[in-house]
This record gives sequence, C-alpha cells and structure tokens, in this order.
Amino acid sequence: LRWYCPLKGMQMPDTVSEAFNDYELATKLSETMQMKVFADMSGWLASGVDVLPVSLNASPIEFLRDNYAETFLRRLQMFHIPHHLIELEVTEHAFNKHGSKYVLRALQMLKEMGVRISLDDFGTGHSSFTHLMDYPLDCIKLDRDFIRRMNHEPAILGIVESMGILGQKLSIDIIAEGIETEQQRQTLCDSGYHLGQGFLFSQAVEAPKVLNMLQQHATLNL
Repeated sequence: LRWYCPLKGMQMPDTVSEAFNDYELATKLSETMQMKVFADMSGWLASGVDVLPVSLNASPIEFLRDNYAETFLRRLQMFHIPHHLIELEVTEHAFNKHGSKYVLRALQMLKEMGVRISLDDFGTGHSSFTHLMDYPLDCIKLDRDFIRRMNHEPAILGIVESMGILGQKLSIDIIAEGIETEQQRQTLCDSGYHLGQGFLFSQAVEAPKVLNMLQQHATLNL
C-alpha cells in the first residue's frame, strides 16, 4: 500500500497502520485495495500478457465477521480473476485474536477454491510453529529482520537455514522477505532458498509500469 499526501508526497504503509486496528476502517481500506488490484489485474489479463500471481494482505480484524471468504470470492468473480492468480497473506496475529475460528474457516474455504494462503512476517508472533500444521498454508514468508541480521549473527543464520530445510520437509514454499543486497541473495541461495522478495529486485511500482514489466518478461521468454 502506498498513498499520496498533497503535503508530504508518497507515503509508506506504516503511516496508516493504526487504521487496520479498526474494523470499519480496515474493511473499507481492504475493499478499496482489492477492487483496485482486481481491476488492474483484469486489465492486464485483457491485454493478453501472462499475469503473475498477486499477493494481498488481510488484517486480523477483518475476520471478526464470518463472511470474509464469501466477500473475497465474490469480488474475484466480479472481475473474472482466476483464483490461482491470487495469494492471501495473513500474519500470525490473526491466529491469536478473538474469532480465530473465523480465520480458519475463511482460509480453508479460500484454499479449497484455489487461492494460495501465505503466512506473512513469520517469526514476529508467538507459537509460530504450531500454526504451520494447524492452518492451510501454501507459503511462509520469513520476516525481513532475519534477512537483515543473518550475515552478522550466526544464530540467526542457523534459523534461516533451518527454515529452508523445514519448508522442504513440509512441502511449503519459503520466501525470504526484505532482500536488499547481493550478499543477502547469495547467502539465501547457498542456504537452499529459491524464492525471495525485496528492493534488490524492484521498488514498489505503479500499475502501468507493472504492465510494461510483464510485457518485457514475456518478450525475454519468447
């Protein structure tokens, strides 16, 4: 999420993070973002390019009413978005809130319909490993703090390496977040990681530039 302030220019997500602790604000912001993303994806698909999967975040408080999955699927249908092109990201905090049974029901329904489920910012909550078996996860995103520290702290590097092995054993994709340097990328490759995200690869870009990137990607693969 990026938003433009007339006085301060482009703003980062942490400037509005408190809004996602209020149900009405969180659901309205989420609806606005989903409709915008799905509209953009619909346009890319109509242009004929191969669209890569897109991840969307879900705030824990959005699950306090037991209709999250139905609403999400209805919006996908509205824009004719294939379900396999969508990944929903939740954090460990969603599993510790009141209404966690609603979270489980929503994630199970979405997964059954072909939406990928990702556990975001892994390692920042509590009882993390419990959630790996209890929830229908396709992917774990290892928090950027581990990536930032791993080349300077052997214990952290050990955790990163162990998570790579665990992902293979559980058949869950492990994605390293916050890769900013070539050294970090190489360390992760040496540790068996195949997937990562971060500013080393790209800054956040606007929708028209995404289309150009997809077209360039298609040209390179001809």
